[in-house]
Amino acid sequence: MALAAGLAVPPIRRRIAGYGRALLVRHRFQGLCRRTTLRTPDGRLPLVIHSARNGGDVAMLVWCRSGMSPALFDGYREEIKVACFAKDVSISVHWRWSHLVLLEVAF
Repeated sequence: MALAAGLAVPPIRRRIAGYGRALLVRHRFQGLCRRTTLRTPDGRLPLVIHSARNGGDVAMLVWCRSGMSPALFDGYREEIKVACFAKDVSISVHWRWSHLVLLEVAF
């Protein structure tokens, strides 16, 4: 009963939907990494540290494991857009640590 009442309140529904979008993008990105060569030479996937909704977009912080480079993500920009149902994807390296990549998926 309490769950039904909580889902009826629009701000709570919007907040739940926001988490759902971030989880969807994270899941689709990891699926893309499994199906392509967006991984280390040993076959290890990049580690998604954090994904969060940023306005209408989703931002993901990704850890490049040993054997990967941030330039590898740039080569897969179009595949990331298609996999995450996005209009655009921006890829930038963290200002302090070069093994961290920020992916911003715009809808």
